[in-house]
Amino acid sequence: MKKRFISALCASILILSLSLTQVFAETYFEYDHFTFSKKSDSTISIVGYDNYSESLYIPSTILDYTVVSISECTFMDNKSITSAVLPDTLQSIGSSAFARASRLESITIPENCNIIARAVFQDCSALKTIELKNSPTVIEAQMFYRCYALESVVLPESVETINAFAFSDCSSLKAVTVPKATTSIATNAFRNCPNVTIYGYKDSYAQQFAEENSIKFEMIPEYEIGDVDMSGIIDIRDTTLIQSYLADIKELSDYQLSLADVNGDGSVNVSDATQIQRVLVGLE
Repeated sequence: MKKRFISALCASILILSLSLTQVFAETYFEYDHFTFSKKSDSTISIVGYDNYSESLYIPSTILDYTVVSISECTFMDNKSITSAVLPDTLQSIGSSAFARASRLESITIPENCNIIARAVFQDCSALKTIELKNSPTVIEAQMFYRCYALESVVLPESVETINAFAFSDCSSLKAVTVPKATTSIATNAFRNCPNVTIYGYKDSYAQQFAEENSIKFEMIPEYEIGDVDMSGIIDIRDTTLIQSYLADIKELSDYQLSLADVNGDGSVNVSDATQIQRVLVGLE
């Protein structure tokens, strides 16, 4: 009996040293200001944060576990964070994760984070810029509701639906670029956005929506495949731009990348630049 008691006591001390807490049958850990829960596949979800730094940096791994998600309400009501760096391993962000983070000014959503729940940035009144590198199909309800400082957003080419109040009351919003894939926009998605202009393609749903809801619409010119610099002609400058992109000297927008994929294989590589050169010298 004594040995069993001592073993149990040692186990308890070990658990405490790892900052482990058992709450409602779910195990939480704390490390470097983050609280997280472990999943069964060696991945973790961030569920809390107790740092007062202005810059939020979430690493891709914590204690050898891969960070794949941010749980709902994790940074809600945070009054310190002004900028956030999210890991490339991130796959999802829960509802209201950054809601009412009143000093957050800028954030980039990484490429693999394609699940973003509703109201993630609601009432982020200082949020001015957001870069969406991901490929979601839906902009969920209230995602940017009452983001008063937000000025412009370029939606990824994958977006099919913009849900209710997604951009409502964004009083500083001037430009939203809506892709061809978008076929559904809630009537109130841009409610109380008096200065907004929707940028989209000719005869697209975005144009139809803008006209039906008396929102200013600007047409995005469409360019020929290979016209990477969108100058209206295909020349040596386009091959140079592709080479600069491959050398990490220049960045290309999603639309430019689609123009640069000359051979249509789904990626941009040196063969695309070569094919343009062959056309220019009359070999194709």
